[in-house]
This record gives sequence, C-alpha cells and structure tokens, in this order.
Amino acid sequence: MKIISPSTFLALITKSKKETTRVEDVVRKIISTTQKNGDKALISYSNQFDKTNFKTAQDFVVTAQEFLAAEKTLTKDVKSALKLAAARIKRYHQNRCPKDFSFKDELGVMLGNRWQAIESVGVYVPGGTASYPSSVLMSVVPALVAGVKEIVICAPSSQGQLNPAVLFAAKICDVKKIYKIGGAQAVSAMTYGTKTISPVNKIVGPGNAFVASAKKILFGEVGIDMIAGPTDVTIIADKNANPNWIAADVLSQLEHGVDSRAFVLTDDQNLAKKISAAVLLQSKKLPRKEIIDQSLKNSAILVVEKLDEATEIINQIAPEHLEIVTKNPQKILPKIKNAGAIFLGNYTPEAIGDYIAGPSHTLPTEGTAKFTSGLSVFDFLKRISLISCNKNSFTKLAQATSILASCEGLEAHNRSIKIRTCFE
Repeated sequence: MKIISPSTFLALITKSKKETTRVEDVVRKIISTTQKNGDKALISYSNQFDKTNFKTAQDFVVTAQEFLAAEKTLTKDVKSALKLAAARIKRYHQNRCPKDFSFKDELGVMLGNRWQAIESVGVYVPGGTASYPSSVLMSVVPALVAGVKEIVICAPSSQGQLNPAVLFAAKICDVKKIYKIGGAQAVSAMTYGTKTISPVNKIVGPGNAFVASAKKILFGEVGIDMIAGPTDVTIIADKNANPNWIAADVLSQLEHGVDSRAFVLTDDQNLAKKISAAVLLQSKKLPRKEIIDQSLKNSAILVVEKLDEATEIINQIAPEHLEIVTKNPQKILPKIKNAGAIFLGNYTPEAIGDYIAGPSHTLPTEGTAKFTSGLSVFDFLKRISLISCNKNSFTKLAQATSILASCEGLEAHNRSIKIRTCFE
C-alpha cells in the first residue's frame, strides 16, 4: 500500500467510476430478452453465466428439501452466529421504526402522516467470488420489521448450488421463496415477473456492475434501494493506532473484489510506513491475495499535517465505511458530514458492522453518502400524508387557494374550491 502525495491522492479518489457503455448495452439486451421470454431466458442465462444445468424453471426454485439439507450441513456454531446476528439486526431496526402522527393547526385543519409497509420486496443476494448469508439478514430483517408481507430472494448459484448458510439465513427470516438466479436477468424477472417469479414493488441488495446497471435502468418500473458500486473503506488514524490492526482492516475490505478501495489518512509518517509494510506482509498469507493485489492499486495512504485536514478530505470522499481510530474519536466525529457508516475506536473494525452490530451493511458507495443513507426500515415504508378540513377550516383556506389556482391558470382546480363556497 503506497504512501502518496496530496495531489496524487486527490486524482485517485476522484477518478471516473462510470459504467462502461458495453455493460449497459449487454444489460439492456438481457432485460429485454428476460421480459419477452421469461423463465426460458432465466434458464438460458443461468446456464451461460453460472455454469448451471437447468432444464426447467423448477430447477432454479429452492425446495423444502434443500432448506433442510442446508441446515443439516452447517455447524452449530455457524447457526448460532447467524441467529445472534439476526436478533441484533432486528433489535436495532425495531428501535428505528417511525410512528404515525397527526395534529390540528390553528385553523382546525388536521395534518399528519401514516407509515405503510411496501407490499412486496425482492432481495438480491450477491454470489460470484464469494457468498453472503450476512446480506440476507441485513436486507430481509429490516423489511420484516417494517411489515413487508411478501419477500423473495434471488441469488446466483454455483453450478446450481447455493451456500447452505444463505439458505439457513433465509429460513431464520421465514423467507420461503428463493430462486437460484443472478445478474441483470434476476433484476428483470423481479421487476416484470415470469411464470415462476412474481413481480415485486421494490428491489434491494448489492450486486456486480451488471446488477447495478439493471437497477439503474429499471428504476421507475420498480423501486430500488440504491445503485451500489465497488465497496470502500477510509481509516483516519493517529500515532496511537496499532498499525497491524489498521492493515488488517484495510485488507478485510480489499478482499471483496478487484475494484475495492481503501484509504488511510494519518498525521504520523512513521505510522504510515508501518501500516504500508504490515499490509504487504499480511496480504501474503491471505487466500484472496490475487484479488487484494489488484484492489491495492486503487488504494493509498496519505499523510496530512493535521487531522482536521483529514476530515475535510473524508467529507470529499464520502466513504461507504469510515473508521476513526484515534485517541479521542468523539472529538473528530462532529466534523464528519459525509459517510455511510462510522466505526469509532480501536475495537470497532468495519467487519463488526458487516456481520453483527445491527445497522445494515448495505451502504452508499462511490461518494453517494453525500446525499443518501444505508439501507434501513425506512426503505421498506411509504410515508402517506393525511389532510382533513371541516367546513370551517376549509372556508378559512378557500379564498387563498382559489387565488393560487387562478394564478397558475388551472381553472378546474379553482372551480373545485369555488363550488364549495359562497363566493363563486
């Protein structure tokens, strides 16, 4: 991991990360074909991209027997850890649930809102180079807490097989409909529906560039949570930080994929050198070293004169994950305006948030933390406004409403007010 100059660092964090035209062209074709051919397209694309051998649609539907076999395969420790994570995630989101409210203003108009759960949600669980039972819990549990009644999961399989832990995580959440389908074709199927897969109102969950592109193209046809890009972590550290721990946290993020990114900002040159050396040493022992070697090219260490300077840069990066590993993290915290999730202190590595802390690990990437937040119970709720006038309060507002409607040249609006009044 290189220590670079401020100008080089700025160029690195602002480099273009836009999808290629090639990806979008491929995705549009997949969407069109899936919409037209339904299950046949899903079978074809799965056999082509995921090396499956599906013959009929029933081959990509997870059966009750598969759920049972998965549970038997897992160790007691893994099942206990998943149950603990699910319980913690549930408790966190239960404490975030908003309440309906209403009040009467000074004119006697009742105003307020009520919260209504989205009726159906599709959860995309990524596969590919790794499998993520944690993503099942992080996406499904807040939907359940919100009150979503219909939840389905699509996940790409490896030669027709899903990670048993993914199936057990789904069982914990009482999700019975899982389809061994991934990529843009899964997003299209959950949007438009096929004979086997019913359409949903919203799709959540991270995926690769093809999944992200499909969600972007189909937004409006279906609701989406966010356009997820490559994952990233930024760590701000002072001289008190343990360089080996920082290096381990960097590597934990970089092993996700070749386009992952990690940045370390510190005011201590000696610490920067130690972190750089530790990253190289520790990476040699990791099974995903080839991936890490590539993602290290997207990553860097920057030495700043003062940590205040680091907070300015962090707000520009708007990291998905931010670790504040300093003597007094609470002192720096108020200066951070843009971040998906913040991890405070030596004993809060980003991995705690990935699995078991409580908040969802589906977070805004590629600087989008400047204007959006991580997945939560709010993503599965609709806020419906409530307005109620009686004759008296209506009369008090009618004339001003009539004037504004007339100002905009909308005579039917104006008439809908005047027809209820004595000044027509």
